[in-house]
Amino acid sequence: MAASEAMTDLERLIELQAIYDLKGRRDHAVDQKDWDLYAQLHSDDYVAMSIGAEPIVGGRAAADRLTVQLAGVTTVHHCHTPVIEFQDRQNATGVWAMEDNLFWVRDGEKQWLRGFGFYHETYVKGADGQWRFNYRKLVRTHAETSPGAKLLAHDDSGENPMGVEG
Repeated sequence: MAASEAMTDLERLIELQAIYDLKGRRDHAVDQKDWDLYAQLHSDDYVAMSIGAEPIVGGRAAADRLTVQLAGVTTVHHCHTPVIEFQDRQNATGVWAMEDNLFWVRDGEKQWLRGFGFYHETYVKGADGQWRFNYRKLVRTHAETSPGAKLLAHDDSGENPMGVEG
């Protein structure tokens, strides 16, 4: 950030808190399946790299995909220990340690996934003064699953190879 654009300590703290609130509202929206709120928290050109094999562009498109993918799934997200860096007054990057727990029933059997890793994100501050997500990629460093859940458990650590179910 150029010296002329540098934030004061107070401005930085205010903007950090706004991004923390954004992240909390996002996690709550997913866990409560509030897909309209979820879409509003993301920019129109948001890129999701964690929902499927291909990037999804746009907050509404990401919310629509999650509506289908998480139908009948109870989720619990915990994010913490963020590292946020400001590129300028309207752009920031963040890395959040995370844990996600997913629970559902398939063919009468309880299924679950417990994942750990990091969300890599970018944020953009709109003309309305609100921060929104502009990019997100989840990198799991460990995942544990019920036997029937291995297809959902992408684990980048290499210590838990996830086979394809037959």
